[in-house]
Amino acid sequence: MNLNGVDLGRYSQSLISLSQAVGEHDFYPILQQVLAELLPFDECLVLHLSKQHDAQLLFRFGRESYGECQYREKSAEGQRWKESGDGLRGEDFWKYLTRLYVLDPFYRLFADQQAFGFFGLTQIAPDEFENIYHAYFNFLELADEVGYLFEIGDGSCLHVDISRFGSSGVFSNAERSALKQLYEPLSLLIKSHINSSAVSGFDTRLTDTGSVESVLLNFGKQVFTNKEYQTCQLLLQGHSTKAIANIMGIGAETVKMHKKNVYGKATLSTQSELLALFIDILQQVSLDPHIDHLAHYLSDG
Repeated sequence: MNLNGVDLGRYSQSLISLSQAVGEHDFYPILQQVLAELLPFDECLVLHLSKQHDAQLLFRFGRESYGECQYREKSAEGQRWKESGDGLRGEDFWKYLTRLYVLDPFYRLFADQQAFGFFGLTQIAPDEFENIYHAYFNFLELADEVGYLFEIGDGSCLHVDISRFGSSGVFSNAERSALKQLYEPLSLLIKSHINSSAVSGFDTRLTDTGSVESVLLNFGKQVFTNKEYQTCQLLLQGHSTKAIANIMGIGAETVKMHKKNVYGKATLSTQSELLALFIDILQQVSLDPHIDHLAHYLSDG
């Protein structure tokens, strides 16, 4: 039986397979197959997000020129990548996953608001996000992005990210509605999977950089006043002057004054330059999560 382009028989079987894979190492590949029965997409990522530890990529599926399937599985030697095809799309993509995710609107929604559910990027992104980030993330060739944030009961989150690139087009309202309706059943299955004794715990030692979240939160603390620091944090996330005024409950002219002070103290001129400096800092091989890297940068200069 086919309904609105969805083969209900295959879709039902994929859900049954997913429930049977709880606690098994092919759970995430089967989850991707469930989503693929509903709609086409170019990439699907599953990430473990935590404010205490850096993000971990648990699974990646990329279609055609966007790479092939990768997922983390347990082996005799410990955690390793099972992969086919050409893997991740270059150094920029890997840097995004391991460092730049800290400014991603999905991560910030979890980190700042502890929000869980199904969301579209256009729904949650700050008003200037696309404009100021385009120069840095244009290698993604993103056409549209939606995703789930699943609460997993330990103060962390499982993020399932679904993207289309290039000419693939945006997700329709019907596609978004179908994905949204899956949130509750998927949430139950994911919690069962993570709590299963057959699944090893998340590796909090994947990097030696500490928490990238701490690097962001410490950025400018020793340089700016409290209001300037808040302004700086919101500028890095991609908020406009008007949005910052609404968030902080102050006038636009006051925000402009804070911005002028932020740029002056950081020896910069624009929001894009501020972002570029922070991204440069994130690219350092080793990052101390306990210091203000902006203060360190200014003292070295």
